[in-house]
Amino acid sequence: QDEREVRRERRKQSNRESARRSRLRKQQECEELVRRVTDLNNENSALRVELENLQKLCGELEAENKSITV
Repeated sequence: QDEREVRRERRKQSNRESARRSRLRKQQECEELVRRVTDLNNENSALRVELENLQKLCGELEAENKSITV
């Protein structure tokens, strides 16, 4: 009876530790995803600015080309 009780307590403690490790792992994964979202949002903003600049330059070059060919 005592041996069963000891094994049961060990199993309970082992399960608690396993659950704790699982929670920590999930928390780290969540933090990593938040970092990735932030990085991707920053990259997206930079790419939008670059796209706007390229579109503006393209418009200017088209206007210049039109004035040269006319």
